[in-house]
Amino acid sequence: MSNDLSDDERDLLDLAPAYGLGAVSEADRAEIAGRLGAISPHTAREFAQIVADTQETIALVTVGDTLAPPIELREQLLRAIDEIPRADVDDLSDRRRRRVVSAVLAAAAAVVVGIGATVAIQQFDRPPSVPTVAQVMANRDTQTSTTAIAGGTITLSTSAQANAVVVKMTDVPPPPEGHVYQMWFMPPAGAPRSAGTMSATTMPPPDGTVIPALDSATRVAVTVEAGEGSPQPTGTPVVIIPIP
Repeated sequence: MSNDLSDDERDLLDLAPAYGLGAVSEADRAEIAGRLGAISPHTAREFAQIVADTQETIALVTVGDTLAPPIELREQLLRAIDEIPRADVDDLSDRRRRRVVSAVLAAAAAVVVGIGATVAIQQFDRPPSVPTVAQVMANRDTQTSTTAIAGGTITLSTSAQANAVVVKMTDVPPPPEGHVYQMWFMPPAGAPRSAGTMSATTMPPPDGTVIPALDSATRVAVTVEAGEGSPQPTGTPVVIIPIP
């Protein structure tokens, strides 16, 4: 699979941990968002997963949900990420994410001990994952809206705290054969960013599914795309939904 990656896709995956740590400028974040819209949906999802894993890892080693990570911690994490072997960067697998997260956890633990913080670091034996539906829905800032689509409804529950959205669909028919529904995060300016695809066999379950890395998106669009999806929307969206 790694041989199918373009140089730009490799570069974006290299940037994902720094993006998750907030160690890129606003201008760089906008540029990365635009570049994500031009890569394959699979790689865009991998980028989003690494960002979510990094953000959850940093949450494990900071004291309280509202505190920003210390400068020393962020610098040490970035150095650890730079030392990850290139072979792991080329391997788009759970093993690769485990190596990335393990490096982040090890560096974070060392820095936290060094600055005298008291932190409980748990679950070393598995990488963090995106928030669950229940976790997103439990956040105080979660807001929900429901919109008609294709004879049914789509419900979005968004949380800036979780940097994620829960998507539920009710009575929405599956996409035509050979096509997928593709969701897009749309920022205030710049190109839409793929948020994932749904085929006839991967429609959201009744309680919804979580899509991470909401970032600066202000709207969510849904299009119908051929095959496994498209780097950019190819037709008029079936629906465009303002994020609550």
